[in-house]
Amino acid sequence: MEKIKDRIYDAYYSEKGEEFGKKVRERIHWITQRVRGVNVLDIGCSQGITGILLAREGKKVFAIDSSTSAIEDAKNNLLKEEKDTQNFVHFEKANFFIYNFKEKYDSVILGEVLEHITDINNFFSKASSLVKENGYIIITTPFGINDFIDHKRTFYLNDFLELQSENLYIEEVKFFGKWIGVVYKHNPERSEDKILQKYDKQLMREFEKAVYNLEEDYIRKNKELKKRNAYLSKMLKDSKEESADNSKIEIQKYYKEKEEKLKIQKELYEAYSENESILQKHKKVLYDYETLLDRYHNLKNSKLGKLTTKYWQFRNKKRRN
Repeated sequence: MEKIKDRIYDAYYSEKGEEFGKKVRERIHWITQRVRGVNVLDIGCSQGITGILLAREGKKVFAIDSSTSAIEDAKNNLLKEEKDTQNFVHFEKANFFIYNFKEKYDSVILGEVLEHITDINNFFSKASSLVKENGYIIITTPFGINDFIDHKRTFYLNDFLELQSENLYIEEVKFFGKWIGVVYKHNPERSEDKILQKYDKQLMREFEKAVYNLEEDYIRKNKELKKRNAYLSKMLKDSKEESADNSKIEIQKYYKEKEEKLKIQKELYEAYSENESILQKHKKVLYDYETLLDRYHNLKNSKLGKLTTKYWQFRNKKRRN
């Protein structure tokens, strides 16, 4: 199952960001400008952008990749091109180590491939055997530490110097920030001492400049990280202080609400107690009234009460007369 998928075609057209796309185009254009001859082998072609660009200019390109999805993408991307361009490039899924090549090529491209390979010597030896006399191997790869999960090794200038052989030597080196480009030429008649002297001081100057740029970039990023860290630390401190202030306010608010509730409860209790007292008094008065009323009816219905009633009726009648 393919978990890591290269998107070099998408990156070339800035679908992964304009700045990243600019860097990708710089490296790919550097490769295409150094291709010589007509027959080109593109090893690890990914989504096929380099082969398509060369085919547009009439180069006959055979491009391979071990990834099924990459070749499918490359073929789909090729369908977007004119028919003439489609006729000049062929994409094929293949394992470079075991593929049986039938011819040699004017230029062999290893565009950001070597960092994925463990057995560099055998890989590069086979790639060299596929280059015609006076042909070229064109390489780009990450320069220096790169912790991408699919990268198996780190490359510095000396690694490329050691890949030179009796009839294969470095003709050009180019640094692209975190990437390096190297062009090898196949020439059995080269003068080893003369070429090494020619490139010795020049390469060292370029190498030191590349290292300086990397260090400068790391220093800049470190300063940005420190600045960002200081900002985040301040934000965290302010957040804690604000949180503490908010907590105090919330606590004060809580106790105030509690106090208000207790006050209301007290007022309700006092009102209830007062009403209860009034109700008890009312009950007592009502009881006394009912008692007196009973006593009155009892007295009224007794012999003495009836006699007393008649007496007062007689007196009232006499008083009116």
